[in-house]
Amino acid sequence: MTHEDRAGSGRQPALRAKLRELTDPAALSLSLLLVGEHRTDTPTVYDVPISNELAGQLLEQVAETAAGAADAELRVADPGFTPGPQQWVYTAPLDGPLAELDPTVCTPTHPQYGRDTEFGRRNLLVLRVEGVDGRELGRLYQGFSPERALAHSRRILAFWNGEQFASLDAQPLVIDRSLRLFVLGSPGDTVVMKSNSAYESLFGALPDLRVQAAATFAATLGKLDIVGADALQAACESDLNMMRKLLSIQHKMEQPGYPAALDMSSVLTFLERNIHVDVEVDRTGERPALVFSAQPQHRWALLKLLDDDYLRSDLTNINYEANSKTEVGAAP
Repeated sequence: MTHEDRAGSGRQPALRAKLRELTDPAALSLSLLLVGEHRTDTPTVYDVPISNELAGQLLEQVAETAAGAADAELRVADPGFTPGPQQWVYTAPLDGPLAELDPTVCTPTHPQYGRDTEFGRRNLLVLRVEGVDGRELGRLYQGFSPERALAHSRRILAFWNGEQFASLDAQPLVIDRSLRLFVLGSPGDTVVMKSNSAYESLFGALPDLRVQAAATFAATLGKLDIVGADALQAACESDLNMMRKLLSIQHKMEQPGYPAALDMSSVLTFLERNIHVDVEVDRTGERPALVFSAQPQHRWALLKLLDDDYLRSDLTNINYEANSKTEVGAAP
């Protein structure tokens, strides 16, 4: 158990209690909201009128999901941890888009959604759950696109009425039953989610991932001579997949001898022996420097190099580029 797990275990009874408050549909009320431009400074939140029947169906799904989360193993969210089927992760109030949006969602009133309301490509659907006494109990966030969730398309829609398919002229709203991200309690309080990707797909990188990626960049690429280093750093600070790649490098940095192998001299020696590796070296200055290219086919080369993706088979003497690796033991 990590220090974070031990520190977080004291919070788990309170978290489970908050989740169990969401498991009795009869004691809850639900409102549906749509959010446009949620990654900007000016998101727009709309109240969506729904029938009592639909609200009841949604509350049943909320209750089922909350019960599953309450019974699961709860772990402190960590960028390098992937939960199993019976695990959920949680994190304290976050900085960033969700922390800024959640208080707006919890305001008493919003503009009402109309059929002519226009959305961009990436938006949010929110189930806001309150107790019958009006207490804020939780919000469940999921993404939606108008083309899929609101069925704006060139397709002809039909539904089965028990005897035949009939034309569906009204505008349907498609809601995913897979609810994967709760914000519990008051605005901006604890986030409980099925996986880190439940947050990242909606709001970008978790704050801890940004911090760890920046530290790894400084400890590795930041110590090498690189033409275009500022552009590489900017890419690593904005690209979620690059942050994850830096996290993979960070894990390898904990192994004996790995940091020493990433100095400039060792890297240049490796590149001289492996001319097939797609990393350019600029030798026009006083000393050689690696070159970062922002072109899509080259922008990953330096990260792949430091993540030890370029391997040679001792059996066949064939060179490989391997993005996924499992260490099986040190070479003799």
